[in-house]
Amino acid sequence: MYGAEFWVEGSNAERVVEKLAAGGVLVCSAVREQKNILRIRVRGKDGKKVFAILQGSCYNIRKVRRAGLAKFPQLLVRYAGLIAGAAFCLGAILFCEGRVLKVSIEGSGACYAQEIRRVLEESGVHAFSAAPAAPSSIAARILALPRVSFCTLSHAGGVLTVHVETEDEAQPLAGGALLAPVSGEVEALTVVRGQALVAVGDGVEAGDVLVQPCAEGYAMAYAAVRYLVDAEYAGSEEAARAQSFLDHGEIADLQIQKTERGWRVTGSARRRAAINLG
Repeated sequence: MYGAEFWVEGSNAERVVEKLAAGGVLVCSAVREQKNILRIRVRGKDGKKVFAILQGSCYNIRKVRRAGLAKFPQLLVRYAGLIAGAAFCLGAILFCEGRVLKVSIEGSGACYAQEIRRVLEESGVHAFSAAPAAPSSIAARILALPRVSFCTLSHAGGVLTVHVETEDEAQPLAGGALLAPVSGEVEALTVVRGQALVAVGDGVEAGDVLVQPCAEGYAMAYAAVRYLVDAEYAGSEEAARAQSFLDHGEIADLQIQKTERGWRVTGSARRRAAINLG
């Protein structure tokens, strides 16, 4: 409520309330500050009437100040710097709360840190970016990594925590290198330990070394090689389709042609290989 406060001094100061009321001024409150000093509060619109009524009387107005909401503009001016600083700090806190200031990768799957950060970057998550709007889609991509059995993402205080767990941790590590399972083109390559000798898109022959062991004598890696399928099967077309799937898995650009001895199946398939990654 808007209002004004007056400190009125004079003998029998309490009688000023009656004097103001008689003049049509509503006194909202009256408090005795000292023996002859009374602090009264009136409506803001009655402030000028108080001066007019008490002018020439035995009462002196010692101090006047705004009260209630009327003090607000004065407070804004007096504490403008403090208010601006507080608003800036609050805005900065709210901004940082919704942003990614740090990525923390935890769990037994932390060995995939490089791959996980790559997935985050491809999903638009980086320093000072907004927190991921669809963490489940990012988790699904991380779960597609070999041996990953659990993944969750949480964001709090500017820290994006990626918790990843892998299975078969107690399985002993196999020594040696990762070899190409078939002749074809490298379609995917993940290296956790060891040195990659090829890159995605390179052509390889069956048995070529894709990833050589690290200094400890073992490698942790996964690869997928795309190769051409050209095989002939006897029997019905349905039997040819079924047998080709058993031999090669899903075949891209599948084509089947009738031959003298059966059915010719062509297309491309993927063969996977991994070492110490399940």
